[in-house]
Amino acid sequence: MAYFAAAFARSGGDWAGTELDLDEVETLDDLADLGRELLSDDGTVLILLEEEDDWFGVVRVEGEDDPRVYVSDAAETMRSPVGSVLAKAVAEHLSDGDEDDGPVPVLPAGPYGDADLVSDLGLTGDDLNELALATGLSPSEAVASMAERLGFEPALESVR
Repeated sequence: MAYFAAAFARSGGDWAGTELDLDEVETLDDLADLGRELLSDDGTVLILLEEEDDWFGVVRVEGEDDPRVYVSDAAETMRSPVGSVLAKAVAEHLSDGDEDDGPVPVLPAGPYGDADLVSDLGLTGDDLNELALATGLSPSEAVASMAERLGFEPALESVR
């Protein structure tokens, strides 16, 4: 399955994008560490992931705080090798503990996670959920729309 993963960091009001290689990423902490390597003066990195026509995900990394996660379709993410990193984090949150403490709960079809993770940047949780649920809108189109609304569309296009 083809996937796309990139991190976007803001410095001085401008966004810069970096394509990410997820071959060595096994946990959400590994993914967050990739983002932390790109932290700028602003202190915020957004990691966007998408897989074909199945799902997209957003991870927000700020300093050493726990990363915040949102996925457009949690059930689809569970079926994805790339998305398994996010699925494990979502499952851990659902079980309120370590994902190794028992069976992974069944995740919902549809959006799940912290929908408000970019609301302070200009995209409300309701708007993010609308992008995830929009009929006829592919994950890559949803990510492009998100990038446009948040002001980093040129950075996204530079790494696609």
